[in-house]
Amino acid sequence: MRLQTVISILLALVVVVAVAFFTQQNIDLLQESFRLSESRSVPLYAALLAVFLLGFLPVVTILLVKTLQQDLAQRRQRRFDREARSVRGSYRRAVDLQEDSQWARAASEFEAVVADQPEEFSTLLRYGEVLRRQGRTEEALDVHRRASVLYPHSVAVLYQLAEDYRAQGSLDVAIQIEDRILRDFPGVGIRVLRQRRRSALRRQNWDEANRSQEKIEALEQEAGHESANEEEQEIRRGLAYEKAVELLASEQLAPAQRVFEEILSTDPGYVPARIMLGEVWSLAADPSAAVAEWRAGWEATGNHTFLQRIEDYFIEREEPLEAIETLRKVIAEAESDLVPRFFLAQLYARLEMADEALKVVASIRDRLHDSSSLLYLLGRLQERCGEQAKAREAFRTSLEMANRITHGYTCRTCGARYETWMARCGQCGNWNCVELHLDLEPVGGDEATLRERPVWPVYDKDE
Repeated sequence: MRLQTVISILLALVVVVAVAFFTQQNIDLLQESFRLSESRSVPLYAALLAVFLLGFLPVVTILLVKTLQQDLAQRRQRRFDREARSVRGSYRRAVDLQEDSQWARAASEFEAVVADQPEEFSTLLRYGEVLRRQGRTEEALDVHRRASVLYPHSVAVLYQLAEDYRAQGSLDVAIQIEDRILRDFPGVGIRVLRQRRRSALRRQNWDEANRSQEKIEALEQEAGHESANEEEQEIRRGLAYEKAVELLASEQLAPAQRVFEEILSTDPGYVPARIMLGEVWSLAADPSAAVAEWRAGWEATGNHTFLQRIEDYFIEREEPLEAIETLRKVIAEAESDLVPRFFLAQLYARLEMADEALKVVASIRDRLHDSSSLLYLLGRLQERCGEQAKAREAFRTSLEMANRITHGYTCRTCGARYETWMARCGQCGNWNCVELHLDLEPVGGDEATLRERPVWPVYDKDE
């Protein structure tokens, strides 16, 4: 019992006792007649009681009714609060289960919430997504269609409907819904454009990918910000690179050069742009500038691809002496000359100068840990010199160490292997990640490999 109730009861008792006491003391007076008219009278206590009742009962009745109404309202509110807490709890549990990929349990919780709040926006949105994840595509469509009727101007609902139709196999309908988002809702649609850009990248349709990219950038600019996401920056550089390659293929050297230089201004370690900038100088009949560009790339990144390109370039031009002289200059100026020496030995082997190649190999072999690449090269040289037993042993050891008989180009993102250098990995879709693989680990920890740089996937293969 509350303190206020106890005090009220005590006051009431005091009043009753006081009334009884004063009534007893004035009993004779209360028995006196109170005239209502000349012929009619009532006892005085009856008149006093009537006056009291007429003045008190209405007030008490009103107060009592109001108190009852308040009490009922409070009880209803408490019940509603309990129900709301129960619904919020179910919703929270459903979201937790959804994030934990427990689709069946999440759907069960969402069903309870939808039964109580059939028009709640976020519940319908999430419930439909959970159903789709379970493979219940038709049910998901029903839920999201209901949401689209209730919220006809919601872009989020349209996105979910498009995903539902994709899961159902109705790709044309999904594309129509995405077209509606781009057409009817100015200022939004980046998600649609990124999906279409991703599809174009898979198909290597650079024109379509660039159109989507331009629209994405326009929307970002309209929103007052430019994406600082590194993955987005990598895609932009990659698309700019492909555009420049097309310009180069059509012999528009100056525009291609400007694009390559712009890419390098934002990312000096962008190997494909540096390689192709050298190609620009080569096509412009300036071989010294081309080689200087590739040497600058090697010095800036330590990427072996530049040395391989220098070697190939002079062989293509039938200038082997120039190739030898250039690699010697690189060796003379390099802080760590192990890799350039390996390429010089490889060049000698390529030119069938076995004795010179063996001398270079001998100069670096003691400075390197066992290397399948070096052993394979050594085996080739020994084979040419007629040392078949030694060659077989070198090949066998190389094969055991690396499970391959040649070194090649490898994507450092997904591990895909290629026989020739690629600006973009055909498997994971990344640019600037395919590099020449040489397992040259120096004794003493000198730097002999390219400098590491982060890479970001352009798209997930499962999408």
